[in-house]
Amino acid sequence: MSLFEPYKELNTAFVDAGHPDLSDLSGEYLVNVVMVPGYRSFIHRKVFYREHNKVLGYNLLFHKTWGHFSVEEGSVAAPDSLNVAVINYNRPENTMMIRRIRDHIRCVKRDTLYIGRANYLVCGKPRFLGYFTLEKIVKESLFVPLYEGGEIPSFEEG
Repeated sequence: MSLFEPYKELNTAFVDAGHPDLSDLSGEYLVNVVMVPGYRSFIHRKVFYREHNKVLGYNLLFHKTWGHFSVEEGSVAAPDSLNVAVINYNRPENTMMIRRIRDHIRCVKRDTLYIGRANYLVCGKPRFLGYFTLEKIVKESLFVPLYEGGEIPSFEEG
């Protein structure tokens, strides 16, 4: 098997996904990164919000924010020629290294699941780093029910 074989499936998923609606991007998303083919790991979260009719955001790792970004409409060049949402890290609060990151995302399931390509600008051209997914965090889903039925069990003695 080729080193890049796992990327073929991810590339197909990226191409088959739809163009994301920027107005759907809000709240927190888990980021599952695939930087090395076949290796996946949860790394951090992305938070999207609106300010002055723009979609902005930042990354969150252990309650520390880093990598502030804006989100804009864009496209990827050949061979795909696809419309994407571009997560652009070229913001003054970021270090010069972070400012060169440009993520391209496509929508797998509206408002809940996206697939993206991480890119780093070298001499003004994006260089592919790997794939990632964004999965919306629904706060209510973080709690596992401890009982079945409609009543809370009583723990009183007697």
